[in-house]
Amino acid sequence: MYDLFLLGKLMERPWYGYEFHQALNAFVGPMRQVSWGTIYPTLRRLEQEGTIRRTSTPADLADKRGRQRYSITPAGRLKFHDLMDPEHLKGADYRDIFRIMLGNFSRVKPEKRRHLIEGYLERLAAVIRHAEEMAKRVKSGPQFQNAERKDILIALDRDRVLAEADRKWILDRLQNG
Repeated sequence: MYDLFLLGKLMERPWYGYEFHQALNAFVGPMRQVSWGTIYPTLRRLEQEGTIRRTSTPADLADKRGRQRYSITPAGRLKFHDLMDPEHLKGADYRDIFRIMLGNFSRVKPEKRRHLIEGYLERLAAVIRHAEEMAKRVKSGPQFQNAERKDILIALDRDRVLAEADRKWILDRLQNG
């Protein structure tokens, strides 16, 4: 997820490390924060892979540290386009990954955008099917006490409703608009 975010930002222009920290934390929202201990190791790994290049500016007199500026390489551009594939929507963080993909739609061709939308809609359909199938099992499962059954059904209904709302938003906003 972080590779796609960082490479996507670099598709536009070079970035400084602290800019990634600010942008990534703004993206993930107020309930979780991404530490420097996540960002810099990811940048180092991408640099070692040859997908980004780091240049240092001279040390500032006030803090005696140079600023690290990162730019994307041709290999990084290829990796970015590889990551912009519905195949990467399979993990538990598929919603966050799709949000990053949405933020990079202007950097891919319309055909790829359609492919990503179709892949995400398939993922949402699978979530809806799963929630419905599990609700049927829970309703008929003798191993559940009534209170537990009710709680599980509420949780499954929440998953279904969220996926259906997301699907409707996609259809209204992206696919048909």
